[in-house]
Amino acid sequence: MSQRMETLLRVLLGILELQVAWVSSQKLEQSPLSLTIQEGEDFTVNCSSSKTLYALHWYRQKNGEGLSFLMVLQKKGEEKSHEKITAKMDEKMQQSSLHITASQPSHSGTYLCAAGAL
Repeated sequence: MSQRMETLLRVLLGILELQVAWVSSQKLEQSPLSLTIQEGEDFTVNCSSSKTLYALHWYRQKNGEGLSFLMVLQKKGEEKSHEKITAKMDEKMQQSSLHITASQPSHSGTYLCAAGAL
């Protein structure tokens, strides 16, 4: 890993740690915890919070790589899409889902949600 990439990853993790500390009383739960699918299948990952969210960030981490930011949701009922990936926030700002349509090998990885403060 290059020096620049390592520094960037440390900064990103530092930012996540600050956000987690700020919302430390908030509990996030993702489901499913593990999922194996075939190419072309759709899948959904859900994220639920014990409290109202001010922002919810979605990330993907490919094997052997750092986190990649996918999108952030900040409004009730908000929906965003990018390259077959759609994320939605519920009306109560306590649940979000990340849906991938017609999955491709490029979608492989670990998907993570993180609560954020604005």
